[in-house]
Amino acid sequence: MLWKFAYADEVQGVDGPQNLSVQTSSMVRAPERRSNSLAEVEFTKHSSGFTLLEVLIALALVAILMVAAAPYMSDDLKMNKGDHVTEAIATLVEQTRAAALNTGDVKYIDFTDSQLLKLLPDGWKLQIERMSDKKFRSPTSGEHWEFNSEGISEPLTLRIQGPESPIVMKFDPITGQVIHEEL
Repeated sequence: MLWKFAYADEVQGVDGPQNLSVQTSSMVRAPERRSNSLAEVEFTKHSSGFTLLEVLIALALVAILMVAAAPYMSDDLKMNKGDHVTEAIATLVEQTRAAALNTGDVKYIDFTDSQLLKLLPDGWKLQIERMSDKKFRSPTSGEHWEFNSEGISEPLTLRIQGPESPIVMKFDPITGQVIHEEL
C-alpha cells in the first residue's frame, strides 16, 4: 500500500506568519497491521504429529476390525493339526471326484504318491481299510483309490495316526464325502 503524505505548516515570513501547504507523494510501504486477537492470528508452523482425535479414531477402527475378525481367528486357533489334515484329505477327495466327473475319465488318488503324503505332518502315518480288508494296514507301493467317470469309488476308510489318538475317516462311495469321523 502506498501512502500519500500531506501536511500544513506555519512558516514565519517577513509579513508575519504564513500558512504553507506541502503535499508530497512517496513510495513508502504501509506498515503491516498486527493483531493481538486470537481469531486473527495465523499459524504458519506445521505440526508433524497426530492430534488426539485422529489417534482415537484410528484405535476405534482397529478395535472394530478385531471384534469382527475374532470369530474367524478363534476357529483357526482351535483347529489342531489333525483337523487341518482331515480337511486337506477331504478336499483332495472332492477335487479328484470332481475331475472324474468333469472329464469323464477315471481318476486316481495314489496312496504312496507325494501329493497325498505332503498333506501329512512329519511323523504321521496313513493306513487304509478297504471293504475286503479285515483291519487297517499300510498302503502297498503303487496302491491307489479309483474314481470312475461317474465319480463313484469303492468304500474306503482312512486312519491317520499322529502323536494324539488316531483319526478315522470313512468315505461315502457315491458322494465322496466323509460320512464318519472319529477322534
